[in-house]
Amino acid sequence: MIKNATVLTQPSRHRITPSRVSLCSFDKMIIQKPSPPDAAFIESNVVKRFSPLARQVLAASGPIISSAAAGMTNGFSAILLPQLQQPGSQISITEEQSSWIASMAPLPMAVGCIIGGLLMERCGRKSAHLLLNVSFAVGWCVLSMAHGYPQILVGRFITGFSCGLVGPPASVYIAETSDPRFRGILLAGVTFAVSGGILLAHLFGTFFHWQTAALLCSLFMVVAYLLMLVSPESPAWLLARGQRSEAETSFRWLRGFDQTSRQEFDAMVARTGGDSGRSDNKGSSVGEAHVPATECSPYRRREFLMPLATLLVFFATMQFSGVNIVAFYSIALMQTTIGSDNINEYLAMLIVDLVRVVTSLVACVLLRSVGRRPLAMASGIGTTISLIGLSIFLYFQTSIPLYRNYSWLSLVFLISYIVFVGIGLFPLPWCMTGEIFPVATRGLGSGLTSSFNFVCFFAVVKTGPTLFATVGVNGTFLVYGVISLLGTLVLYVILPETKNRTLQEIEEQFRRRGKNKVVDGMGAASPTVTIATVA
Repeated sequence: MIKNATVLTQPSRHRITPSRVSLCSFDKMIIQKPSPPDAAFIESNVVKRFSPLARQVLAASGPIISSAAAGMTNGFSAILLPQLQQPGSQISITEEQSSWIASMAPLPMAVGCIIGGLLMERCGRKSAHLLLNVSFAVGWCVLSMAHGYPQILVGRFITGFSCGLVGPPASVYIAETSDPRFRGILLAGVTFAVSGGILLAHLFGTFFHWQTAALLCSLFMVVAYLLMLVSPESPAWLLARGQRSEAETSFRWLRGFDQTSRQEFDAMVARTGGDSGRSDNKGSSVGEAHVPATECSPYRRREFLMPLATLLVFFATMQFSGVNIVAFYSIALMQTTIGSDNINEYLAMLIVDLVRVVTSLVACVLLRSVGRRPLAMASGIGTTISLIGLSIFLYFQTSIPLYRNYSWLSLVFLISYIVFVGIGLFPLPWCMTGEIFPVATRGLGSGLTSSFNFVCFFAVVKTGPTLFATVGVNGTFLVYGVISLLGTLVLYVILPETKNRTLQEIEEQFRRRGKNKVVDGMGAASPTVTIATVA
């Protein structure tokens, strides 16, 4: 009540004589137009309807649904190829053509990532998502109307290109619009959506013709487009473009007006000003030593090169552990692994898909409560043990007739592999793509690493059948297991911890990590060193 009275008795802009004030002070308190309410009052009315978390979830929903379409693209060949190879199919294909249909989607993904990264830097995160949703819808519609092998390749190419487009903007947009406390679980929603998309594609292909399944997939892009229309642009991108007023409006819409959010936005503004000052002063800024001329480019600085190297190793480990082989060749792999006479391969495929979805949901919860490093180590070790164990058991299963009656154990090993790879190696690199690059290089950095991921993706999918034919299924899983082990050991050395840290803190961590490796005279290490070595 006292605060309200103070607001009402603020002086008027018009000149009022002292006598008039003494005679009409009470009337003035009643009829004077109150000053505009402060931000906290506005926020209290908005929160009654939608909390900041609800608005952040709304903003993340568009990229998450677009990521589900990427999962549908990855899983579509598993239901497309068996239907095309049936005797009554209107489109007949050879083994070579089936290989190209499966690998045609990963082929343009690398180029799409580079273009997606550049597009979101030039046009904005929101505009990039609107464009890629249109591209996705076109690709699915081409597939649904395909009447020959060339049209199928065109549709697969467009949807694969759209997968590349969605890679960088999805992770970056969610990271830049979410609270550090919820950033992990929202970023994990991307990989959860990919797993759910694979399951949906397999379900559609199990119960519908592949053209009808493609049409159903296109409907998701309409929903994603509408959700992005009502979502704001990234505050970090707006600040980088000098649009502070628009950035603050977007940030308040997403995060509210509490003290922590105010401090984070002020830090973002200060950081943006610091970057500008550094560029204008030839590499020098307040509180930092003079930066050599060779370090002026943001792409030559440690805070860009170290995240780049870390994610390249992470994506290579994830892909060459065979994570997408199961999605692309599900039915054929089930027939070889467990035998079509013992378990229905379609049922086994759906079981694996369901396990993948549940594991992705568990990963969302774990990323909310567990650090990135311990989760990555547990996932890498579990994946290695599952792959090597599956390889050993398959060797005995194919060599000793007694073990052929226990083919269901192969499915257990395979499910164990899906669980361990799904809680860490699969979601973590995508989560960290939007976290660990500085805002000035986030577009190119996320584009390069996502592009490298899809190059590895294409290499694994294309060489998978050859590897199966050359060294057998058990030998292939052994190769993937050894790669998983080596990658986990490297990640143990270089992977940082980013949980519950703002994007500005993560950037400072990489910048000062090299300078703070030396312990000071008091024997206390820098906090950034502690962050980087938390196990």
